[in-house]
Amino acid sequence: MRLPSVAPAVTRTISIVLAVAAVGVLAFTALADRNGGRRPAAAPSQPATPVAESTMPGSIDLPPTSAPATPRVRAADARTWLRALAGKWTQDARKNYFQFQPDGTGEWVAFGQKLWTGKATPRDATTFDLSDRSGQGASYWRVTLVSGGRSLFFAGTQTTYRKA
Repeated sequence: MRLPSVAPAVTRTISIVLAVAAVGVLAFTALADRNGGRRPAAAPSQPATPVAESTMPGSIDLPPTSAPATPRVRAADARTWLRALAGKWTQDARKNYFQFQPDGTGEWVAFGQKLWTGKATPRDATTFDLSDRSGQGASYWRVTLVSGGRSLFFAGTQTTYRKA
């Protein structure tokens, strides 16, 4: 006499449990990734009591600036420093370079596309702010001459260019 085997019933039960677990993992993953893996930003809290505004003459607050004011530079120093910046600074002569004129006007070409055109304004003999039309801020649009003026460091991409 032969006893009935329980192996098919056990195998079927294990298969059903594994299928349910897989569906659960997929559902959990879908819910977790619903916001691109990011939690929604918290709503800004309001102060418990309103802030009183001053009515005194001359008490108008100016909006904060994103960067410190450009230091005062003598015109003769600015011309000298801009001449040091003038020329072509390359990583790849055709596809990735900065080109500056002696008056400070220039362009940045990367990946074969012109990504910036504007004017460099000297902060000192080695640091120049580039005109910012994108709203990135002065800390992004800044170049610095390094290695005794043989290289140019672009803060925006943390990349160094060599004088051509």
